[in-house]
Amino acid sequence: MFDLKKNDPAKAAEVGYTFTVVLPDGSETDAKITVRGANSAVVKNYSRRIYQEFKQREQQAKRRGREPEDLTLEEAEKLSAEAAAVRVIAWEGIAEDGKEIKFSETEAERIFKEYPFIREQVMTESDNVFNFRTGRD
Repeated sequence: MFDLKKNDPAKAAEVGYTFTVVLPDGSETDAKITVRGANSAVVKNYSRRIYQEFKQREQQAKRRGREPEDLTLEEAEKLSAEAAAVRVIAWEGIAEDGKEIKFSETEAERIFKEYPFIREQVMTESDNVFNFRTGRD
C-alpha cells in the first residue's frame, strides 16, 4: 500500500540533500552543501513572501496611475542570491584566501552573488525532486 505520510515531498525536502560543489570545468571540490528541496515549507514560504511583495509593488504603482517598474539588475541578482540562500541548510569546506567561511544566510547570499556557478548548483540540486525521495511504502 502506498502511504502518503511516508512519501510527503514537503517533509522529505526539509530533511535536506548534500552535494559536492563542482567547478565550471567539471572538476569536483572538497566543498559540500546541504540544501532543502524546492517543496520544503521554508522555500515555499519565501516564494510566497516575494510574490506578495511584487503584488503590493504592482498595486501601489497602479494606484498612482503608473505601470509597475521592472526590477533593476541589482534587484534581480539580490533576489536570485536570496532564493538560493534560503535553500541552504549548511555547508562545509568553503573558504576564501585559505580562511574557512562559516555558513550563515548572509554569507550565502554574498557567496552566491560573487560565485554564480555555486548558486546555480544550489538551485539545480534543490529543484531536483529525486534528491529528496523517501521510502517507497
